[in-house]
Amino acid sequence: MKQKASIKVGISFVFICYCIVTPACLKQSAYASTIENSTTDSIVLIKDLRKWHTMGGVEAIHKSVAIEGVVVANDEHDNIYKSLCIQDPTGGIVLLLDGTSLYQQYPVGSLLRVRVQDLILSDYRRMVQLVASVDTSSGTLVTSGIPAPLFSKFIKILKDDFPIVPLVVAPKNLGDSLQGRLIRISNVEFSVADTALTYSDKKNKVGASRSLKFCVGGTIYLRTSGYADFAGTKIPTGNGEVVGIYSVYNSEKQILIRDTSDILLIGKRCTGAAWLQKIQ
Repeated sequence: MKQKASIKVGISFVFICYCIVTPACLKQSAYASTIENSTTDSIVLIKDLRKWHTMGGVEAIHKSVAIEGVVVANDEHDNIYKSLCIQDPTGGIVLLLDGTSLYQQYPVGSLLRVRVQDLILSDYRRMVQLVASVDTSSGTLVTSGIPAPLFSKFIKILKDDFPIVPLVVAPKNLGDSLQGRLIRISNVEFSVADTALTYSDKKNKVGASRSLKFCVGGTIYLRTSGYADFAGTKIPTGNGEVVGIYSVYNSEKQILIRDTSDILLIGKRCTGAAWLQKIQ
């Protein structure tokens, strides 16, 4: 993940920090705003944690706090890379982890307690995330996830197979408060032009955004990685529902599916709908 900034702060990845697990591994710049120390551990709602972040900023967390949330998306089908999306009843957030096959350790439905002390709040193209380090030595902000040897320091599995019900959202209610949450949108279909395409460019490993149109008017973009195992699958032509993680890329509203079972477009297309009438 990259964005412009002039800050260097984070958990060092050198061998000594793998062997000696200590908060001293978190290097903080004077330019980074911080969350002041607290004397007791406590659970913070994800909604409140997100309030600590200023878009475009970097905040190192020094409070002895944790969040609890259920895994709603992981890297099982390679549409999400080195990260988990977790949510509680109040909100969602992306947690960057520097590891692969995360789904084997943290499957969808795992209820986690994540210790956020010594982690960092940042955002990538306005998508808020929890990371372990940021570095600007290359001239661009680079974020990194929690190193695999430190997973157990920060993450504890509280329960398996926690029930997940996607939040049903109307197009007018799509907004940043939904970031990282599993949502369900209805009465949508891909634009005619996109139905001739695949989800993304599997051959060249290039991601793509495909237009999902609401019959009542409005657009959200289905974003798919070129590395997703379903990248080369043809886009469905029907109308119906889509389940996925709400995301943003600057001002573009996006939804990320976990796999193609999240696409439920089997109904008749809404010919003559509001979005069609607007382009006539």
